[in-house]
Amino acid sequence: MPARHAILLIAIWLLGSCAPKPPVSGWAAVQELTPEFLQDRSATDPNLAVGERGLVALTWVVRDTSGGADVWAAVSSDSGASFAPPVRLNLPLGGVSSYSESRPVAAFGPSGQLVVVWAAKRDTGRYADDLISRGSLDGGRTFGPGAYLNSDHGDPRSTYHGFVTLAFLPDGRAIAAWIDGRSSPGLEEPMAGEVYASISPDGVSPWARDTRIAGNVCACCHITLAADKSGSAPAQVALAYRGMRGDLRDPRLALLRTDSLGVVRDTLVSNDQWFLRGCPSVGPSVTYERPGGGHYLWYTGESAADSAAPQKLTPPGVHLVAWRAETGAVGPRRALRDSLHDASRPMLADLGNSTLLGVIGHPSADSARAVLAVRMLEPGGELGPWLFLGSGVRSGALAGKHASLAYAAWVEKDGDQPRVRLARIGRRAR
Repeated sequence: MPARHAILLIAIWLLGSCAPKPPVSGWAAVQELTPEFLQDRSATDPNLAVGERGLVALTWVVRDTSGGADVWAAVSSDSGASFAPPVRLNLPLGGVSSYSESRPVAAFGPSGQLVVVWAAKRDTGRYADDLISRGSLDGGRTFGPGAYLNSDHGDPRSTYHGFVTLAFLPDGRAIAAWIDGRSSPGLEEPMAGEVYASISPDGVSPWARDTRIAGNVCACCHITLAADKSGSAPAQVALAYRGMRGDLRDPRLALLRTDSLGVVRDTLVSNDQWFLRGCPSVGPSVTYERPGGGHYLWYTGESAADSAAPQKLTPPGVHLVAWRAETGAVGPRRALRDSLHDASRPMLADLGNSTLLGVIGHPSADSARAVLAVRMLEPGGELGPWLFLGSGVRSGALAGKHASLAYAAWVEKDGDQPRVRLARIGRRAR
């Protein structure tokens, strides 16, 4: 493998408050799995899905010189050791609308079904996008026809739909949610968005008519769904999004019923008082790790230098908090600033007994280098040391199935071209 394709791992540190001389950690064994067909191909906006029996799906976007974009998918049945030939999913050619915050997403269901959802361009305007899915009942070997998720796809006044998020319920149903602009008909980009959601019986069958979940939503920040895998709680889906109160951009958590998509509870996660006249372009992430709770990871930035701005209550950076279904956020807010500068783009992956956290940032020892930084959150709340992956990283994705194995994908610059990289993170025995 050429040297420029090797994963660059630099020093891994413990929290500065724990030791005066942070030791190097060997908690992870990292193996690059980038498929050969992606080694020298310009690609961006990766996403990951992990299923049972070694299934791993990698999706990405390829752009052409005319500005068109296509979504591709490749599936491994041996835990990423090899991949089947990639498949382009969108028709017509070049019709995908994608960027880092609003990229195609994929998920595996409990029976091995695979669903990929993306935003598809209309011909009626720059921001006129609909949401399309294609599903597979055989683990990604074949895909069915495309299906619309948003019920207003035939309305010429309807414009933006994007930032889609996708999850499977324990009973095999697929649920998707997205940022929707139908409350601002005729406008190319809504000032404030709404969240809509829909459910499919299996991700391959047609989607039910969509339901409005929330209003006053940041229209340019991704959202995240996480399902309770135990199926024991009345509210079985958590939705993380960024609220919009005038020029304030603070994180919120909604809990949804899975029979009606009714909102059981919608709470403010943190009263950050982030004052911004514009688009944050960074959304939150959430896990549903146990019956009735999980973790929430978000970014807050510097408030605008404006005399009308309220006092900022939360320091800039990425923050972590636990949540419970009956109360929302619980316990202290934890800042993830150790050994990193300018951390942003928060990511979470539920690994069963533990949680994998990820951010894009710059190591303190090499502030010119942008990396995908990942670390473990243990069941007892202990944060492990950072592991730094890549160089010149622009965006990333995490996925996993159990505490000893996870996957990371990211985009890094190779000359003038963006390249997608994939790695398997195996946890060493403690």
